[in-house]
Amino acid sequence: MKCDCGCRCIKCKSVDLDSFQVGQKEPDGYFEMHHTCKKCNTHFDHLDGTTLTRCSSCNYENSGN
Repeated sequence: MKCDCGCRCIKCKSVDLDSFQVGQKEPDGYFEMHHTCKKCNTHFDHLDGTTLTRCSSCNYENSGN
């Protein structure tokens, strides 16, 4: 599921991100989110800032850019 978020890339600070819901929505409306920066191709976890080179939840794989 694709969603919108007002975050910035943790690497280059761009706001041009693809944002994806990962996991199920909690009863309070909260859900985990991952972002992929359209400028530098960094894929990261919204909450803990972990960068990922592969992500099966979002079908992301770093192409080496």
